[in-house]
Amino acid sequence: MKNVAVAVAALAAAPAVLGAVTHLTDDCLEVVFKLMNNMSHYSWENGTRSQAILEWKYPQLSVFTPNALFPVADTSNISDIVDIAHWVLLQRPQPLNQSQEVAWLLNATHGGLPPSPSPVLPAQEGESSTPARRDRAKRQDETPTSSASAQPSATSSTPIIVPFLNNTQLPLGAPLLPDGAAGDPASLGIAVMLANMSTNNAVVNNSAYGDSATSELNYQLYHVPRAPNGAISHRTNEVALWADNVYMVPPFLAYYGALNNNKTLLDAAYNQISTYRSVLRNSSINLWQHIALGKEAIDPGYWATGNAWAVAGMARVIATIKHSSFANDMKQEVSDLSAWADEIFKASEALVTPNGLVRNYINNASSFEDSTASALFAAAGLRFSTLKVTNSYVNFSLTLLKAVSHNVNSTGYVTQVTDPLKFTVEGTESPEAQSFVILAYAAYKDWDKMGKPGNTGSKKDPLTDAAGRASVHVGAVLAVAASMFWVLA
Repeated sequence: MKNVAVAVAALAAAPAVLGAVTHLTDDCLEVVFKLMNNMSHYSWENGTRSQAILEWKYPQLSVFTPNALFPVADTSNISDIVDIAHWVLLQRPQPLNQSQEVAWLLNATHGGLPPSPSPVLPAQEGESSTPARRDRAKRQDETPTSSASAQPSATSSTPIIVPFLNNTQLPLGAPLLPDGAAGDPASLGIAVMLANMSTNNAVVNNSAYGDSATSELNYQLYHVPRAPNGAISHRTNEVALWADNVYMVPPFLAYYGALNNNKTLLDAAYNQISTYRSVLRNSSINLWQHIALGKEAIDPGYWATGNAWAVAGMARVIATIKHSSFANDMKQEVSDLSAWADEIFKASEALVTPNGLVRNYINNASSFEDSTASALFAAAGLRFSTLKVTNSYVNFSLTLLKAVSHNVNSTGYVTQVTDPLKFTVEGTESPEAQSFVILAYAAYKDWDKMGKPGNTGSKKDPLTDAAGRASVHVGAVLAVAASMFWVLA
């Protein structure tokens, strides 16, 4: 009896069990998915989570669907996407009056402090308030006071040409959430646009979904500080370019443009990636540094997740262009984006460790091996295949996804991750790593359905181990152990 109890305890520990296999089952991924939902709190985490939900649960609404995306398919039953958008609008302070709006815009444009925001309305009975979260300190790049604190009301005008920043005749606009990062709230823009379609532009906390999305668009195009080359800053109170921005802002601009048949916005998405690349790319090694130009956060290193954010953002913009009405007019832009991603993929693939992962600082041999960036690279590489752009990154992606899958522990947490609040060190858990695993497996499933293009291995399932075994959900392991207990008893 004692020996059986010890065996059950050993099975419950389970990292060794999952470590013996490489392909996570749907039951395992459901646990990863639930943790993703419970752990996400900050704007970029929930923006990434919403994208993972779309690709995993509503693939017909993802920009990666092989079918025509615009106009968008049925949005009548997307309650968890609407819940995220609802939470966003609950966080938005009450609109300011016209004179306050003008004062805020002038102050925000020139670095001044905004009026204090109004309190957030409490959720009504039966309404979702906020995603489950863990209490955490502010991210290392957050500042105590954000110049995005106040939220002017939305405008109905759709911007076409970006004016000079000192032009006071600007359409009113504001971010979806108060945030020291100008770029991160935009990652929630697609969820808000889908909620607009699903609810017929419902009003929450005195803000309508569609108007809020337009306000975020105007904020990005007209009021966020810009670098000399026109790159929209990732920060609100200074010009700072972060590689992360390529996943947050350009996909939102492209989606808004495709949805509204506005090629100028698709061009803007492409141009933003181009301007970011011109500043962040090191042409001698073809990797992007993490942060440039800013003073409040400085990181000239080649952060793996930043490079993964960049190629994954490029994949989303390519997908949006290809499924828009302007696909034939933007073949050169797609070609350019593909070539820019290829630079990063090739440089990164050459630096994969013997354990099948990339390091947190990808070209630094002393940096820890990182599941976070590895999972997002895997997702992006497989997406370039499902988009029929190239199969060149399939083997790279499979190598990474196998290794990351080994690092999903018995309770569904992705281990060996970058600390989400301090990107220079290893952390114990990461909401974005949870999302990236879901994105990678969503991409893998689509790739598998297409017949595994580019797969050079001989196994039917390239993610299984040499014996062809797939992973077993820990609940099933414990069930087997319990049955052993009763049989032996």
